[in-house]
Amino acid sequence: MGVPGWWQRVAAVSEHLAAVEPPQRSEHGFGPDAQFYLRLGELARAFAAEVGDAERGRVLAVFDDLLGDETEPHRRAIALTFLWPLARQPRLAGLGDRVRRELDLIAGYRPARAAESGPDLARLARAELERCGLPATVVPREGHPAPTGVVLSVSTEEPAGVFLEWNPFDAGSARYQALAEDRPGSGNLRDYVDDVRDLAARAALDVLAAAGFRTEVRYDFLYGRSRVCRVLGPPELPFD
Repeated sequence: MGVPGWWQRVAAVSEHLAAVEPPQRSEHGFGPDAQFYLRLGELARAFAAEVGDAERGRVLAVFDDLLGDETEPHRRAIALTFLWPLARQPRLAGLGDRVRRELDLIAGYRPARAAESGPDLARLARAELERCGLPATVVPREGHPAPTGVVLSVSTEEPAGVFLEWNPFDAGSARYQALAEDRPGSGNLRDYVDDVRDLAARAALDVLAAAGFRTEVRYDFLYGRSRVCRVLGPPELPFD
């Protein structure tokens, strides 16, 4: 049992932590135990709530230095225990790069990307689909005649945005129209085509979601079955 050396460095720059009972190392040879980390958690929460910016900055400078030395086991876990309660607080000026990086990771921070307009977002989605072997067409919303295959339609009116559909290759053909006339079995054909539309559109949307695009599927059964697939935003961390 004993006070770890890193604690002495922290306490030397923090009046708050120097005044409390320090955490003790485990008597076992496998490193700090659960009680050690519970004690650290209590101290870290109190430190985040009660310490002023000047003292906090001094302590974080020590932790930034400690994070650069990986020779002592558990050091990063101990530093993160103190950083976790600070991740959502305003950042201090002059933070070290190691501490800033860890705070960003804890907070889930991602670099801001410029917002893509509807046409730009549709073109990004088309490029990703085509890279995966799914040819797609970008058209204005409600454009006629609708092309076959994957269609990314851009609406500038509410609801604005990018919509994804899949049109069967023969839905607009004379042959399909003849088969879909009111006759026995024509209802089954229309249901089949509707099923294929939904399955293919959802598969294409899943490809975009797997690439990190923000997507949405909305259902409306008020006037029969209806499923609307939308592309809401580009990947935060694109592959290229």
